[in-house]
Amino acid sequence: MNVKQIAAIALSLAAATSWVAAQPATGKGAPVARQTANGIDYMSGGAGQEDRDAMAAQQGGYTLKVVMSGRGGEYVVTENLRLASAKGDVLSVANAGPIVMVKLPAGSYTLETTWHGKTERRSVNIGGGSLQTVNWSFAG
Repeated sequence: MNVKQIAAIALSLAAATSWVAAQPATGKGAPVARQTANGIDYMSGGAGQEDRDAMAAQQGGYTLKVVMSGRGGEYVVTENLRLASAKGDVLSVANAGPIVMVKLPAGSYTLETTWHGKTERRSVNIGGGSLQTVNWSFAG
């Protein structure tokens, strides 16, 4: 490397360091946000207490809440969570959880999720507009 290349690298590093130093040191990731797929609103997240609190504050209007945990009660993120009705697939969420909240119309749904290569299914009936919670515990 010549002097000009070293100077350019040093200048780039200084600029990047200045930008990083100017960012707030909150320790927070991106906030959990409402998303929409196929006309269905949902939220997925809750790995940290702050995210769980934010999701709990927004759960009004959601009709399904899925809480996924391992054998010891620790929260887990699954490879995918798929929701289907008799008419077919309704929603598919990659890297789902550990908490997923969905605004579903009344009806019967099949939930399918995969964690550590093992796929499990559950059935749920949504109705009455109140929040239905599914506590999904994986054996390991």
